[in-house]
Amino acid sequence: MKSLGKINKLALFILLGSVVVSCKTAELTLDDKDTALPVGFDTTSMIEDGSSSAAALQWHNFFEDDHLKSLIQVALENNQDHLKAVERIRVARASYRIAKGGLLPEVNALAGASVRRFGEFTMDGVGNADSNLSPTVPEDKQIPDPYRDFIVGAQFSWEIDIWSKLRNRKKAAFARFLASEDMVNAIKTWLVAEVSQKYYELVALDEGIKILESNIQLQEFAVNLSKDLKESGKENQLAVDQFEALMLNSKAQLIEKKQILRTAELQMFQLLGVYDTELIRLDMEQVYGVPDIIEIGLPAELLAYRPDIRMAERELLATKAEVDVAKAAFFPSIQLGGMVGYNAFDFSRLFFNPASSVYQLGAGLVAPIFNRNQIRMNFESAKASQKIAYLDYEQTIFKSYLEVLNLVNEFNAFDEQLELKTAEVEVQKRSVENSNIMFRVGYAGYLEVLNAQTNALESEIELIELKKQQLQANVRLYRALGGGWLQ
Repeated sequence: MKSLGKINKLALFILLGSVVVSCKTAELTLDDKDTALPVGFDTTSMIEDGSSSAAALQWHNFFEDDHLKSLIQVALENNQDHLKAVERIRVARASYRIAKGGLLPEVNALAGASVRRFGEFTMDGVGNADSNLSPTVPEDKQIPDPYRDFIVGAQFSWEIDIWSKLRNRKKAAFARFLASEDMVNAIKTWLVAEVSQKYYELVALDEGIKILESNIQLQEFAVNLSKDLKESGKENQLAVDQFEALMLNSKAQLIEKKQILRTAELQMFQLLGVYDTELIRLDMEQVYGVPDIIEIGLPAELLAYRPDIRMAERELLATKAEVDVAKAAFFPSIQLGGMVGYNAFDFSRLFFNPASSVYQLGAGLVAPIFNRNQIRMNFESAKASQKIAYLDYEQTIFKSYLEVLNLVNEFNAFDEQLELKTAEVEVQKRSVENSNIMFRVGYAGYLEVLNAQTNALESEIELIELKKQQLQANVRLYRALGGGWLQ
């Protein structure tokens, strides 16, 4: 008996020791770095007004082209990446509801029936036979052979959340549920931007094809003119060959441009998620015009408007809650459990018979002793995950600010480039006209005409490319500001 008492004291000592040591877990240390953004974007070409940022506009208000709006709507309804992201919201919502339900007792219905025959030379067999021979056991309570067992009722188990472990799991699941909604908005923003940029690429390719076709007509005229001049003895075969070679080169470029256009259309179908939609679009003159000055707002608004920043913030909150969950694993957990119902070996006496009613209540305390190292490693892993989430959050903010700043810088350069390139195109067009006139009257050679036509074609193509890039930069800036998904 003394030996048994010493064992009980030793067990109690170990249990209390585990509780005391559990209270000495390492505290999380996370350096508070300064993630504040600058007060402005260092630009005077765009409006910085916190009350009227373009990031607050939904895509259907930001874009004015009805054809583009129609394509964006088709993409939002059919693009597989977007639809998969929507389904991930359902997964995250289900995980949150599971975590939320963990705070409540788990209650299960219980019903069963079994039959068993005990051997005559077993403890149960002898005991049952002896019980049936007892004069104090009435006939209706004698144990049958084989033994039948019927039970119906309910059982429950409940972990008392004294260390907020379950509540923190709920917090983590809820944060990830909100992050899944932000992820959908981020994919929507990406999709709207990709469709818009591909649309402007198609418009630019259409314009490039028109320019090539127009130049081919001029070149065909130059070929015919050079042939006429050759017949009259004013030019030679070399001039004819050079004009014809330039025309053939332009026709080859036209074929290549049409092939690129078809590839771009197929890429648009992939973004849309369907391949039976007509890709109606405006021409460059209708689409371009003069882009409005974008109201970019203030840098601090990126924290509220950009879905990727909000998603990183939700993940940071989730990992913080998971650190608290891992920390709570060091402490003892208290479990309550029990059952209530009816149990009898005679089915006719099972229901609504007070003599067949049974219940069981119990409580238990479980404290880690020999697996503390595993719990500590889980805790260290959770802290490292939180640190990674913090760095991701910091990096996302930093990248977002620089992305907007770079796009603002691009806009400053586009305005100057387009002004100069537009003037260059006008000059090149005049030079083509003048060289053709001078060639007819013999004041210019065929090389001058060839150079004028080549330079004019290149400058027009470059102007279209610049306009396309500015339109696409406009879309990228809208996306960089957040995409207008703040509810």
